[in-house]
Amino acid sequence: MRNRILSVLVLLALLTAALAVPAFASDEHTCSHDMNTVESLHHCVNHALEMGHIANAGVGSALLAKLNAAQAAVAVDRGQPAVAINLLNAFINQVQAQSGVQIDATHADHMIMHAQMVIAALGN
Repeated sequence: MRNRILSVLVLLALLTAALAVPAFASDEHTCSHDMNTVESLHHCVNHALEMGHIANAGVGSALLAKLNAAQAAVAVDRGQPAVAINLLNAFINQVQAQSGVQIDATHADHMIMHAQMVIAALGN
């Protein structure tokens, strides 16, 4: 009887863990902020670095440099959205090249989608 109770408890623990993992895995690949600004994409890249989704700090720095330049291009005094869009397309190209290599593929897809949303917002 005792072995059955232990078996049931172990089974319940395993099922609970198996059901919880996908929810946590997907949550760490989402943004909880506005996704239409260069600043929010900058946040997203920093989060990916902190969480280990970007394995190489140099890759992260290169991505952040593109975003810093894009942010400067859309600053009130410069107002160059076309320049920012070109930089964001370069960002997307780099993320695609590093997807599954130095950037977790799921998070790479998320960052690409996020960058495309920023491009769409800048194009309006």
